[in-house]
Amino acid sequence: MKTTSNKLKLILILLTISVFMLIYFISSSILNLNTNKKNTIETTQSTLSNSKTITLSNGIKLDFVLINPGSFTMGSNEEFGDGDEGPKHKVTITEAFYLGKFEVTQEQWLELMGSNPSEFVDLKKPVDNVSWDDCKTFLQKLAEKTGENFSLPTEAQWEYACRAGTDSLWTFGDTAEEIGNYAWLDINSAGTTHEVGTKKPNPWGLYDMYGNIQEWCEDLYTDKYSETDTTDPIGPSSGDSRVIRGGAWGDISDSVRSSYRNCSGATNKTNGTGFRCVLIID
Repeated sequence: MKTTSNKLKLILILLTISVFMLIYFISSSILNLNTNKKNTIETTQSTLSNSKTITLSNGIKLDFVLINPGSFTMGSNEEFGDGDEGPKHKVTITEAFYLGKFEVTQEQWLELMGSNPSEFVDLKKPVDNVSWDDCKTFLQKLAEKTGENFSLPTEAQWEYACRAGTDSLWTFGDTAEEIGNYAWLDINSAGTTHEVGTKKPNPWGLYDMYGNIQEWCEDLYTDKYSETDTTDPIGPSSGDSRVIRGGAWGDISDSVRSSYRNCSGATNKTNGTGFRCVLIID
């Protein structure tokens, strides 16, 4: 009986050791899997160029700036902004993307679409008088020509890129004295758009995020943000209008703030509305 008891104890000890070894190996495998996944993501992001150029033809190019993932506070308080700019909330962008360094120009539009709808005709100026639907057609043709995937920025992507790591009313601060150095607006535009890239860029190297031409976003418009923190928001699932951001050549300084919002129907066209592209990273 004593021998049998000792054998049972030995078996139990061996089973216990085996269980602990199995748990150890499973835990190690999961840790290695997560580590490898993290390293793969970091390696992918580190290998992305800070800028990218898409060539159409006849020397016409679209320049893009890499926007890395991150978090920011979206919106503003009613003290400084309009009612539809609140509530302020944390937004996290989880995927890197390329955003147009400049607004889409008439030259680029003409090359791809075969005609120029703009009221303020000049090939180096941003294209104007284009609807949200028109912009989506342009992006589809651009994808077919280049083999890349494009979209309009979501409203969250747009404000994230516009703020460029800042949380003030404008990237240069909370007072508007310097706005004329960064934007074409009512005080300096002489009632027209201007050649893209002729004002100072924001801290991430994007031009004309304020003024010159309003920019269509992907999202449908809602007059109130989420009250909770969000990740990669894409706007409401239904609505009558699409979001427009950035303000235009005829706007006052308050209407070209980082958090200022506007909207219009998807088929509407004005001489104050254009867009810039997102190059999607697959």
